[in-house]
Amino acid sequence: MSDARIQVRLLGPVTIKVDGSALAVDTRKAIALLAYLAVTRRPASREAAAALLWPETDGPDARGALRRTISVLKAGLGDPGLVVDRSAVALDASAFDVDLWQFEEALAVARGHRHPGDDLCADCLGALRSAAALDRGEFMAGFALRDSEEFDEWQLGEAASHRRQLSAVLERLARGQAAARAWDPAASAARRWLELDPLHEPAHRLLMEVLARSGEPAAALAQYRDCLRILDRELGVAPLAETTDLAEAIRTGQLSADRETVPGARPARSSGVASPLGVEPVDGRAATAAPPLVGRDAEFAALMEAVAGIGPAGRLLVIEGEPGIGKTRLATAVANAVRGRGGAVLEARSYAGESAIPLSVIAELVRAGLTRSDALARLADVDPASLAAVARLVPIPGAIPIAIPREGEPFGRIRLFDALADVLDALVRGVRPGLLWIDDIHLADASTLEFLGYLAHRLANHPLGLLLAWRAEDLEPAARERLLAAPGIGPLARITLDRLDRPNVAILAEAVLGSPPGEMRIDALFKGSEGLPLYVVEALAEPGSSLAAIPGGVRTLLRARISSVSEVGRQIVAAAAVIGRSFDPDLVRATSGRSDEETVSGLEELMRRGLVREVATAATGDPHVDFTHASLRDVAYESLSLIRRRLLHARVADALAAAPAPARTDRVRWSLIAHHETLAGRFEAAAEAHRRAGDDARSVFANEEAREHFEAALGLGHPAVVELRTSLAEVLTLLGDYEAALFHLESASALAGPEQEAAIEYRKGQVHARRGDWSRADRHLAVALAANGDPAMRSRMLVDRSAIIGRAGNPDGAWQLAREAQGLAEANGDSIGVARALDLLGLLARRRGDFAAARTDLERAISIVEAAEARGASAPPLDPGVRIAALNALALVCADEGDTTRAIDLTRDALERCERQGDRHRQAALENNLADLLQRTGRPDEAIEHLKRAVSLFAEVGGRPGELEPEIWKLVEW
Repeated sequence: MSDARIQVRLLGPVTIKVDGSALAVDTRKAIALLAYLAVTRRPASREAAAALLWPETDGPDARGALRRTISVLKAGLGDPGLVVDRSAVALDASAFDVDLWQFEEALAVARGHRHPGDDLCADCLGALRSAAALDRGEFMAGFALRDSEEFDEWQLGEAASHRRQLSAVLERLARGQAAARAWDPAASAARRWLELDPLHEPAHRLLMEVLARSGEPAAALAQYRDCLRILDRELGVAPLAETTDLAEAIRTGQLSADRETVPGARPARSSGVASPLGVEPVDGRAATAAPPLVGRDAEFAALMEAVAGIGPAGRLLVIEGEPGIGKTRLATAVANAVRGRGGAVLEARSYAGESAIPLSVIAELVRAGLTRSDALARLADVDPASLAAVARLVPIPGAIPIAIPREGEPFGRIRLFDALADVLDALVRGVRPGLLWIDDIHLADASTLEFLGYLAHRLANHPLGLLLAWRAEDLEPAARERLLAAPGIGPLARITLDRLDRPNVAILAEAVLGSPPGEMRIDALFKGSEGLPLYVVEALAEPGSSLAAIPGGVRTLLRARISSVSEVGRQIVAAAAVIGRSFDPDLVRATSGRSDEETVSGLEELMRRGLVREVATAATGDPHVDFTHASLRDVAYESLSLIRRRLLHARVADALAAAPAPARTDRVRWSLIAHHETLAGRFEAAAEAHRRAGDDARSVFANEEAREHFEAALGLGHPAVVELRTSLAEVLTLLGDYEAALFHLESASALAGPEQEAAIEYRKGQVHARRGDWSRADRHLAVALAANGDPAMRSRMLVDRSAIIGRAGNPDGAWQLAREAQGLAEANGDSIGVARALDLLGLLARRRGDFAAARTDLERAISIVEAAEARGASAPPLDPGVRIAALNALALVCADEGDTTRAIDLTRDALERCERQGDRHRQAALENNLADLLQRTGRPDEAIEHLKRAVSLFAEVGGRPGELEPEIWKLVEW
């Protein structure tokens, strides 16, 4: 890592940091320009850059946009950064640390060395490892421009070029590591190579042999089956002869494990099969690390208790759970424990690509048994007819396969099943109970399922354990019931695995890492994995990966699950992924474009396969559906092209806008519409949706959300600039950001017409009053009063001006204005205006020591607002701030009179309402007032807690970081 001040990461999601902080620019074009300059590593002419980034824009406009983009980028990068002249723009390379440059430099080192065969020196291996470690995913993953096909095409070309380079790096690294007999790193590199091109047979063969050499022949054959399945599904072809020959050599043991990893290893007999590694086999087996068993003590104990209970009759043991939950790991622990106690274990696994091969899994169990040194002795007592029947499936030394039964013979299949049961029993029987373990039963062929059901019904005659693991949602109900309902098997040990809790995620992480991870990393792992063990292990096994990213192994797993469903199911998944993790059936139907019947069938299929699940329904009884894991949604969404994403986002937005939503969800609806319209690229509609969502958020005092929506509407070019800036200023005022509020009001004032002038000036006066700038506040209110003729607005302006004059030291003038405001409000039936005037009159009475008059005015103000709230009044509009102010003022009066108990109750009421409104400045004042009251009553601990909150809130208010504004901190009443 260099010490350059600007770090640019393009090999994966784009990240740019300047002096350790993320680059702050307001346009994606600036990032695109920086990426282009970093990749090309040469100056770009202004004409070429403008044509790349603004291909549809006329020359002068494009050049003007480029000038602004260069200015923004130059300001964001600082000096040194960009080198700009009248004709071109370039990067000052001395200031930059670019991962793509490091990748190319490492590649140059490796290419500069020439070695015989696959042998690599330490420098080459180090360079290749460095290059591979720099890659974090697709080039500029997730980045695109909305309006430049030229840039998108350039980006795609660069991504393809990098993919080819990375493929070459991983191939050479895998072969070099294998030549050095570093099997685990070789397998890791080979798997990454395969992820780039799953159809590349040489990569499959390389991984197969690496696994076989490392002492994992079962995993090598599983890789062969994956190759078969992928080639058949994607190309409809069989593997090459070299691949098939290699698989047969591994299956028959001709290609043995390499037990030595140090110089001087004794070569074993050659298999006669061409090795994709070019490594001669040697004796031995390298140890392989497996993730520890965590959080499964009770389940493991239950299964081992069932094994211990095997006597004359056998036992059925079942492990169920979703993908990645740890079924295989738990079964492995049980199998190892059985072996440790002296019992025999035969294991096999079902594969999706072999569902057309009858009894393929059972044949694998028999082959596993025949590898035992005493296999022939064990089979000596088996009826020769049974051996002959089994020899039809698997060659058995000395057995002559019997003829295939004539078509229609009623008992031929039963005889074969009886023979298989006898042979397996003989191969696994011993002093200690043995175990037959089959993983992923849900993928087994129909004949295997039929045989297992047959064997389960006859375990009373076979003293062995039959351990089966499956995904319940993917196993046909009839087959599951046949297995679970088998009579005569003794108590059924059926384990359904749940996800891990946070403490167990921490234990698993520590075991994998070898040292305790930090709390933040545990939190990230637990949140990302949602307790799925495979996710945790894969995330920690991915070197240099971001905790926010889905690990490659899990991504591959989830993609395979999604691709296994029907075409309709995949369309439903795509639509649901665009909607979000949670969705309702009507919306997914409208988005997917399928019919009602197809949507229901698709959802039922997805539920059966465990991709989605029904969750708690709303009060209306409408069904609601959720992805079973957040990463499923992420993987499904990532697999969609940009064009299809935009299409589906547009459909979601249209469906949400067209369907009448219940009132309680309408606010959420507009926010969702804004989100989908933006991602659909329909920015005009998105701007209007953001405006409406902002209004809705403001109406329930969700001020931060309202701020975001209004800012988004402005950024997307909504034409109602004055109204939006005014609304944004109101929200910012409640948030205490007075500097920004005044900025938006000044901007609105510059664009406003005469009819809007009074309202804007009034709001300016209110903001200045909050800051304690009484003279400036009074000037704005005077202008507003002069320009406004609406009686209701004039009444409120008079109240605010009265408050300002009173704070400025003119109580008589304030009293007159308050009385004028009260009379004007009463004459126009403005009850809220009357309450505002009474609140101020009560404060003025308190200041002159007339507590009785103050209490009368304030209690009347509160009762007026309560009556309006009870009526559900909307004309005049209710202002919750009026009741809050009156409650606070009355509390102050009660405190003055010595009734601190009532004062505390009133202040708590006001504080609760203010918290709901989101007015931070006044909330700080109320926290401070409450702290004073609690201190008076001898409750210092409570007082200090409220004082801390008050200080924290006051510090946020004003909008000028680091600048103390005393009047803000002095607020007690208003």
